[in-house]
Amino acid sequence: MPLHPTVLWAQRQDLIYLTVQLMDITKPEINVKPESFHFKGQGEKEQQEYGADIEFYAPVDVERSKQHLTPRNLTMIIYKQKEEYWPRLQKGSKLNFVKVDFARWKDEDDSEEEAQDPMGGMDFSSLMSQAGNMGLPNMDDLPAGDDSSSDEEEEEDKSKVPQDDSKQA
Repeated sequence: MPLHPTVLWAQRQDLIYLTVQLMDITKPEINVKPESFHFKGQGEKEQQEYGADIEFYAPVDVERSKQHLTPRNLTMIIYKQKEEYWPRLQKGSKLNFVKVDFARWKDEDDSEEEAQDPMGGMDFSSLMSQAGNMGLPNMDDLPAGDDSSSDEEEEEDKSKVPQDDSKQA
C-alpha cells in the first residue's frame, strides 16, 4: 500500500493551487479529471511508493489546468468550472494528508489591494485604535508628560556642545 504525500492546497475564485510535497519524484502518474485528482509515484531518498486520490468538491476544467514537476515537488494549477469559492477541497470527509497552503491562501473577502499591501492599507492611527480595543492603552489616554526640561539639564546639554570660537570678533 502506497504512502500518502502531504498535499497543500489554496484557492482563488477561479482556480485551485495544489502542491504534492514529495522530493525526487520518479515514475509520476498524474491524472486530473473534472471530478478528481490522482497522483502516484516514487519519491524521497528511498524511492518509496506514494499515492493520493482526491475527489474535488466541485468540477474543474481539465483542459486549462497546468502542472510543474520539480525536484522538490509537483505544483498544479487547476481551474474551476464555476468561479466560486469552495468551503473545502474534497467531497466527503477530511483527508489527513491534505493541508492548507497558507503561503498562497486568500480568503473570499480579501480584496486585491490587501493582497498587494501586506498591511492591508492600514495606517498607524487605525492600528493604535485597534490596540485600544484589545485592552491595550490608547496613546491618547496616557497622561501627558512634561516636555520642558529643567535648567540643570539645559546647562548640561550646553556644556556638551562644542563652542565655535572662530566667529568671535
